[in-house]
Amino acid sequence: MKKWVTFLTTFLVMLCCQLFAQENSNIRGQIKDSKGNALPGVTIRVKGTTQGTTSQGDGSYNLSAPGTATLEISYVGYASQEIAVNGRSAINITMTDGRTDLGEVVVIGYGTQKKQDVTSAITSVSTKDISSRPIVSAVEAITGKAPGVQVSVPSGQPGGDLSVRVRGIGSPNGGEPLYVVDGVLASDIKTIDPNTIESITVLKDASAAGIYGAAGSTNGVVMITTKQGTKGTTKVDANVYTGMQQIVKKLPVLNNTQWVDLMTDIHGTAPSLPSYYNLDSTNNNWQDIIYRKAMQTGANVGMSGGSDKGTYYFNVGYLNQDGIMVGSNFNRYSVKLSLDQKPKEWLRIGGNVSYNRSYQRSTPQNASTQNGGAVIAALVTPEYIPIKMPAGSPYPGVYGYSNFYSGDNPLSDIWQSENKTIANNLLGNVYTEITLPFNIKYRSQFNAIMENSRYDWFLNPYTSLYGISLTGAGRENTSEVFRYSWDNTLTYDKHIGKHALNVVVGTSALEEKIATSSQYGTGFASGTVTTLNGASTNYSISTGRYNWTTNSYFGRLMYSYADRYLFTATLRADGSSRVGTNNRWGTFPAVSVGWKVSQEKFMENVTFVQNLKIRAGYGSTGNLPPYTMLYPTYSLLSAGSAYSWSSGAASPGVSPSSQIGNPNLRWETAKQTNIGFDASFLQSKITFSADYYYKKVDDMIFTQQLPLTTGGATTAVNLPGHDINKGIELSANAIVVDKKDWGWDVSANISFNNNKITGMDSTTSYQTGGVSVGGSKQPIYTGLIKNGYSLGTFWGYKAMGVDPQTGNMVYSANMMDLGNALPKYTYGINSNFHYKHFSLDVLFDGVHGNKVYNETRMEIENLTGYTNESASVLRRWKQAGDVTDIPRAKDNGTTNATAAALLQSQISSNYVEDGSFFRLRSATLAYNLDASLLKRIGVAGVRIYATAQNLFTITNYKGYYPEINGFGTGTNNQATNAGSSASLMTLGVDNGTYPAAKTYTLGLNVQF
Repeated sequence: MKKWVTFLTTFLVMLCCQLFAQENSNIRGQIKDSKGNALPGVTIRVKGTTQGTTSQGDGSYNLSAPGTATLEISYVGYASQEIAVNGRSAINITMTDGRTDLGEVVVIGYGTQKKQDVTSAITSVSTKDISSRPIVSAVEAITGKAPGVQVSVPSGQPGGDLSVRVRGIGSPNGGEPLYVVDGVLASDIKTIDPNTIESITVLKDASAAGIYGAAGSTNGVVMITTKQGTKGTTKVDANVYTGMQQIVKKLPVLNNTQWVDLMTDIHGTAPSLPSYYNLDSTNNNWQDIIYRKAMQTGANVGMSGGSDKGTYYFNVGYLNQDGIMVGSNFNRYSVKLSLDQKPKEWLRIGGNVSYNRSYQRSTPQNASTQNGGAVIAALVTPEYIPIKMPAGSPYPGVYGYSNFYSGDNPLSDIWQSENKTIANNLLGNVYTEITLPFNIKYRSQFNAIMENSRYDWFLNPYTSLYGISLTGAGRENTSEVFRYSWDNTLTYDKHIGKHALNVVVGTSALEEKIATSSQYGTGFASGTVTTLNGASTNYSISTGRYNWTTNSYFGRLMYSYADRYLFTATLRADGSSRVGTNNRWGTFPAVSVGWKVSQEKFMENVTFVQNLKIRAGYGSTGNLPPYTMLYPTYSLLSAGSAYSWSSGAASPGVSPSSQIGNPNLRWETAKQTNIGFDASFLQSKITFSADYYYKKVDDMIFTQQLPLTTGGATTAVNLPGHDINKGIELSANAIVVDKKDWGWDVSANISFNNNKITGMDSTTSYQTGGVSVGGSKQPIYTGLIKNGYSLGTFWGYKAMGVDPQTGNMVYSANMMDLGNALPKYTYGINSNFHYKHFSLDVLFDGVHGNKVYNETRMEIENLTGYTNESASVLRRWKQAGDVTDIPRAKDNGTTNATAAALLQSQISSNYVEDGSFFRLRSATLAYNLDASLLKRIGVAGVRIYATAQNLFTITNYKGYYPEINGFGTGTNNQATNAGSSASLMTLGVDNGTYPAAKTYTLGLNVQF
């Protein structure tokens, strides 16, 4: 009997232990590196679930998990680990010294993958410095860090868009990539507060981006994952900073005495000024007046926590950025919420929503002073012009103007009118994930994006000559974009012996609706009532409604054998209303393979190489027509046209619009080959990656203007040529020093790209980059698209120098290639140094081989008229025998005036400059308070930092800043505003662009 009691007792104890092991238990521990230093921020997750937490400032963690669970531990820069709990309640973890990111999990389309298993060209960008410098836009975090990815700031205007190019420009429609935020396809990422970003992954080749097919991935895909909640007690992370911005440099111009001397040289006699101007007492340096030291302040607070049943993350943010030009400002209020709940073991539901509301007051740029451009007005307005006209002048009290030319002073351009934009941006999703039998997961996700904006412009009827001439004017433009999509996927994940298989199949349906309106009126009685109900004349009203749809089917198979041989294949089929009715559907396949050479037996004795993987891939992606033609198949009609049957009153009717339909319009398709390898050496202290790519875009979609005999009609066509980008990308990371108290890590990358148009009719070319010089409304064109040349090619006459005998600039007989706006290579260097509680992070970046067309110099070195000019004209030619690079002044009645006038009327190499630069993008010095002391007061971490951005830039460019990129303004062969964002239409043209700023910031991070 005792034996049975003993047996039964033992059995019950074992059963209870087994049952207890299945229940969640509390697991504690501490995480350190190999030298005993505590590691905060390490991610600890329960394998196969969403349960997880991160380590505190002292490296400690607390997690609830089953006794049979396996913990996954990961931290950027250290090897990932998997540790079985085995019923333990205390597990201390040491991160291995051999730092490598190959165990890191990266986000890919509709899933994740270990970096060591990736077979395509994917770059994962570190986001740890986002909270250490004033990053306004999320893509700023990529600058200089991702090979093959160039991020440029087209303008220093607060709240302005950034331009991103992945492996050059893949289409004449523009080069912007597709953005995917938490699985939501977006045309931009204005909605996202950078402080809420968890990871950024760039899919560069077709085998990586192919699963998004024709969603726009011809130009690559930038995938952003925002922060999610982690299980455990509530954690709070607060970041506040304030800083000062100032202009990088100013351009020297003539003072009053020098201006009079120039005018005398130009016109033969000294200028005769009315008595209300005073050359002696009025010396307004307009650059000093309109440029200022401007403040920038930001605050951000995030909270996260959760339990076994679910997690949450909540974040609020605020940004106030004054521009370095008076009158410009950008305010943004943002909120972000993520919920993830697991009511059942087989069911997971959740959602993400990001919303912001912004206020922007912009100042006019990229225009001549006669057309209201404040940047150029600050350079060409003579210093004797007063801020406000004095008593005794024809219009006392208005903003100062010249009696010689039309054009107000820059303060008038800034303050005579209001340029205000209020915008609301919302991006969100809700999802359900169900675990089915046979290792299958079903996920259904509904995504939505809503953007609306209202632009208000009001011209005061009394403060400027322009306002007086119109008796005031007002405009209100509104826009609303609503895009929703529904994605459904099935994922099968199975390991059988040496075989590992992951399969994803799915569908996606998308619709976007666009509504716009524009109202205009003049004739305001006062400047008090600024709304359009105050207008009395010249009313104009216009509204528009548009929509388009896409339906897609896709699949991906990832297979590996013996963790050594890797294979990935994707296929996507897209059908859209935005292409020709005869070519609705496009199919985009891609395949890639990988070989982990270091896993082979013959590599066992090769000790200096830890990881070596060779990759190769080929595939195709697609692109849709630009937003200017949402209905390219159809010949459209214009409503609101009045006509008369006879002598009676006119009746409402319709007339043909300027668009002629093309039902045969095909998908624009990019076919891309990628070959690369990844390797790590010396116990993974050095990692290296290299890629070669060849991308050919066929059936380039172009909005072509037809002959004038058609009435100026346009139609969308597929050009009979190819846009080819080919290049090499290299990146390396090295742990230079790895001691207990101090360390130094360095990463660097460089990318070479060559772009060329081939296969086009050699007798056909398309002009691009139209700019208006002086008061002219008729644009002149800086470049063209032509067979055998690159996109962004400047086209004009070669300036051969100034003739010492006549003083005129000598030009070539024919127009020619004057250089290219696309760089030959781009590079970045990131250095991270730490000593005890101090750290210093420095980021350099640069471009080389690109040209900039300095149209601003055409305005300030034209040697004619009565505007002010650059101080460089002081070395102008004056008499026979003078050797100089600045030609003679003209308009003084000599026979040389016509030849000299070419300076302002034609494009020449005289204004094409080297746009290469090397820049200290940012430098951050930080101090982390001792974690053991902070723990006593309940604080997990405190970090104080100081950051400088754009501290210095080495360049030969003569303008304000070499990093410029105008937005599409159209050409005579290209529809106005081609593309939905920054395009190559005015690529590399400085037309009075808002200057860049250098910024100094002090900030504080606190974790609770």
